[in-house]
Amino acid sequence: MILNLQKSLSFGLATIAAVATIALATNHVSAKSYARITSNQVLRTAPQNRNVTTNGTNALYTKAGTVRGARIIAFKYTLQRYGTSKESSQYFRAYRVATTNRGAVYYKVVSFNGIYRGWVYGGRTSGTFAGGLNPANTMANTNLPLQKTGYTLTNSQKYTLWVDPKWSQYKAKQVDMSSYSPNDTFTITDAAVKTREQYTYYKVVDDKNSAIVGWVYSGGLAAPNSQAATKDNSVKINYVNPDGQSVGSYTWVIQKADLKAGATMNNGDKLGDILQNGTQLTDVVTKNVPTGFKLSTTQSPTNQPENVTVGSDDYLIYVDPVKANFVSPVAYYLTNTGQQISPAQLSGNTYPILTDAQMTIFSSQTQGIVPAKVFDNALFSDPNKLSALTGVSVTNADGTVTTPTYYFNKQATIAANSAARYGDTLKLYYTLPQR
Repeated sequence: MILNLQKSLSFGLATIAAVATIALATNHVSAKSYARITSNQVLRTAPQNRNVTTNGTNALYTKAGTVRGARIIAFKYTLQRYGTSKESSQYFRAYRVATTNRGAVYYKVVSFNGIYRGWVYGGRTSGTFAGGLNPANTMANTNLPLQKTGYTLTNSQKYTLWVDPKWSQYKAKQVDMSSYSPNDTFTITDAAVKTREQYTYYKVVDDKNSAIVGWVYSGGLAAPNSQAATKDNSVKINYVNPDGQSVGSYTWVIQKADLKAGATMNNGDKLGDILQNGTQLTDVVTKNVPTGFKLSTTQSPTNQPENVTVGSDDYLIYVDPVKANFVSPVAYYLTNTGQQISPAQLSGNTYPILTDAQMTIFSSQTQGIVPAKVFDNALFSDPNKLSALTGVSVTNADGTVTTPTYYFNKQATIAANSAARYGDTLKLYYTLPQR
């Protein structure tokens, strides 16, 4: 009996020891399975260069996803939905970057609408957005209207001015309008379109108070000639190139204040007979020449301004294209390695084909520094042009086919061309997301 008891105790102690050994070993393996953070820093680059979209390949965590205790805040599906959203409020802003002992890079991000905040895997190169993130251009340049002066706000409460267009930046702020007067007029100095919603915004400055300057939705501006154009109150100006092709037009609505004392205005009246100022039509013509053109010095208008009649057919004005003296060719580089992307690496064995008109964004009459805003152009948001490059498809060992996609990296491109001048080769950087 005593012998059996000793055997039982010996067996029990051995079992406990074995379990303890297994537990310790398991804990040791488990501990080794977690990554450690070796660097955690605030991002110092310009805020607009840290706007990103989530692509749904990685979830959003309370901390770097491979670190002990990380919990999911938003699943991949949610981040994919945000990444393909048509709402600018669902962009993200990156503001911290962490690196693990395994070389993985994580970014802390917050959604523009403030709903989600956490860490997303961002590839293996600090300062480059890859993995679950893509760099985002929230706005793209667009053409200025022909008429640039004399605008008024239709409703300053509903359509107020913003330092940056609403939702185009994280925590975009409104302009202080306390000194604004409803009679103030504005001049348009810049134009941009929201990449997602395709809403046009204009940057305007108050003609009476230059401290009031900001962006406003185009629908919130009333043109100076908001009165409807008719045959009895307007003249249509048609700008044509040397070949006689129209390159733009502008309809000038004549205001009663422009008329001589006691004069009336009807279809067929000569402007020289009814206008106070005989140069008004010339002034209007000069102010509204289409972008990229200048008044011709060799071909005259179809009529003298004073002989143009109210409601007449198009008043033809000849214009010449402004020739750029310095044109910058572009080259394509891979952010991940710094190597140039060759045509052989791309689908169709060719770089994106740009028209002469599209290449004008890389040209200038002077050899000045290329501004960073060049890379906000709509071409860099167009998947058929410069926002992404499609690589040559590769057949994997298991028979599946992979087609790599290189995404435009605005941040790296701006940094690489910070000292570039028009005429220099511009380096466009693209990131191949890590798999």
